[in-house]
This record gives sequence, C-alpha cells and structure tokens, in this order.
Amino acid sequence: MPFSIAMKLVAGVTLSISALFGVPNQFPESAGFPSLKEEGFFSGLRVGDTRDIVLQKLQDHGFLGYKELQSNLIKSPIRWDGHAYELTCKFEEKSLTLCLIQGEAGWQDFFYEDIVRPQWDALRNRVIQSYGQPSKKAPFPNLFNVPLNDEGGFVTDRWDLDDRLIMLCVQAYTEQDCCTRQVLDFSCCTLLIQPK
Repeated sequence: MPFSIAMKLVAGVTLSISALFGVPNQFPESAGFPSLKEEGFFSGLRVGDTRDIVLQKLQDHGFLGYKELQSNLIKSPIRWDGHAYELTCKFEEKSLTLCLIQGEAGWQDFFYEDIVRPQWDALRNRVIQSYGQPSKKAPFPNLFNVPLNDEGGFVTDRWDLDDRLIMLCVQAYTEQDCCTRQVLDFSCCTLLIQPK
C-alpha cells in the first residue's frame, strides 16, 4: 500500500476517534410542547386515539414512535436541551388516556443531583416557556423527602390548563439488579400530561 494512502487512512481513523471521544453527540432536538391553540395535548395526540393513530401522529411530528411489544405501550425517545427523555403513551382498552415523559433513571450516589436535578430543571423551564407559571410550585426536593415506590412520586409543579393537566414529579423506587440481584434505589423525574 502506498505511503500516501496509508497516511490518509490513519488520518481518517484519527478523525473518527476524535469525533467519537472529543465531541459529544449532537442529536437533533425533538419538537417542543404545542401551543394551547394547536390541536391535541401533545404532538397532535388526542384522547381516544388508537395505537396506530398515535404512532402516525408522533412520526408526523418528528418523533421516533414505536410499539413496545411486552406492554403494548407506545414509546418514543425525546431529546430536549441536551437531555434524553422517554415518552410513554398509555392506553385504556384501545384508547389513548395520557402521556408520561420520563428522564433517565439511575441509582448511583451522584445521580440524583448530577442527572435528575438538571433534567427536572430543563423540563420545568420548558413547560413554563410554553404555558406560563404553574399553579403549584415547589423547589427541587431532597431525595429523602421523595416517597419510595409511590407511583405518583413527589409532585413539585402543577399546571391546570383548560384542556390538560400537567404535573412535574420526582420519583424514587427500588428495583432488583438483574446481574447482582441486589435491590437498588433508583430516582428520576417525570412529567405527566393528562388530557381533561
């Protein structure tokens, strides 16, 4: 192999490695919250939509919606302000009833302050920018004040809008690690969007 071709290959590999390790991933931002004038409570979604309609509406609004096989829920990754969230669409029978946006969940000592708090802040700011100040507002709680294994978690913010209720929560729950069988305490933030 000629020396010049070999150098180009080495340079290409070096650029690829620096791209992998030197620059964080630049995923595109997901669509934001709809204005109150737009149809649907989130990305065109309406109460009573079927799973197929929800998938189509999410894809039409730029989300990568997919059907979770085990639970039959519709899920979609969301990227806002450099944070990764997951949208879950819940159904009763075959009709959409609510959406839940969950931040990353983790158990390490640093995780609550270093990951959950910034994601909670970003969600709060995003909803305030879209819908104004909440009717109920509390500061980010100490982890020990968050009830363990409570499905509702600790509600910090609540927006009572004409067509939807939005609640920002912090959750703490226990889960058994699949490898070590050790029971760990996890935490995350969630945003519930409940149409009225």
